[in-house]
Amino acid sequence: MNILIVGVGLIGGSFSLALQHRKELHFGGYDQDSEALAKASSLGVVDQAFQDMEEGVRWADLIVLAIPVRAIKRVLPQVMSLVREDQIVVDFGSTKKTICDAVDKLPNRSQFVAAHPIAGTEHSGPEAAFGALYQDKNLILCDTDRTENVKLQVFEELAMAAGFYLTKMSAAEHDQHLAYISHLSHVTSYVLSNTVLEKEKDGEVILDLAGSGFESTVRLAKSSPTMWSSIFLENKEMVLRGIQAYKQELEKLEAMIETDDETEIAHYLEEGRVIRKILR
Repeated sequence: MNILIVGVGLIGGSFSLALQHRKELHFGGYDQDSEALAKASSLGVVDQAFQDMEEGVRWADLIVLAIPVRAIKRVLPQVMSLVREDQIVVDFGSTKKTICDAVDKLPNRSQFVAAHPIAGTEHSGPEAAFGALYQDKNLILCDTDRTENVKLQVFEELAMAAGFYLTKMSAAEHDQHLAYISHLSHVTSYVLSNTVLEKEKDGEVILDLAGSGFESTVRLAKSSPTMWSSIFLENKEMVLRGIQAYKQELEKLEAMIETDDETEIAHYLEEGRVIRKILR
C-alpha cells in the first residue's frame, strides 16, 4: 500500500514512523515547505518526496492530510476531486465539523475518514516526529456512518497498528468536547504566557523564578501558532463559549480574593482538585 502524507511535520511524520515496521507500506510525502519535505526525506520520515501534490495523490492508495485545519478545508475538496474509487482520504485535523461540512455533499464522500489523533508535543516539524507518539493514544473518528465500511476498516486496522485505540462520535460532539478539554487549555496557556511577558520584561527574572507549575502551565504556548490560530477560528463558536465559561470562573475566584473569603477560596480550590481523581 502506498500512503501519501500531506504535511510531513510532527503529526503526519509520526504516523509514517509508527507504521514503518510494516514492510508492505510505502510512504510518500508532500509539503508546501520544500525545506520540511527535504528534511523529512533525509530523516527517513518518508520514502519518497513529491514536489507536486496531484502526482502524489495519483501514486497513493491512502492520503493523509496532516496540515492546519483551515488548509485542510481548502485542500480536501481538491484531493477528493482527484481520487479514484479505490482510494481513501483521511484528515488529521483538530476540529471536525467544518471539515466534514466541506465534503458532505461530494459524490465520493464515502471515501473520506474524519480523524483526530489526541496526541502531540509542543514541538513541530519533521524533526519532531517519532514513532511512539501514538502508542496507547486515542484516535477520534467522526461521522463514520458516512464512510464506506470496507475503507473505514482498512484505515482502522492501520491506526491500531500505529498504536491508537479508537473512539467514535459525531463531528459536532467532537468540537464541543475538544473546545473545553483541549482548545481551552491552549487558550489559557497562551494568555498566561502573554500576561507574564507583558508584566515581566526581564527574561532572566522569568527564568530564575519560574517553577515547575509555571513551566507546565505555559508549555502549550510553545506550540505552533499557525496550527492553533487555525483551530481557534475553525471551532470559533465553541472556543468562545469555553472562554466565556472560563472568564466566569475567574471572576468567581477574583470576588473571593477581593473579599478575603478564605473559607470560600479553600472550598473553591478543593472543588477544582476533583480533577485529580479523573486524571490519575
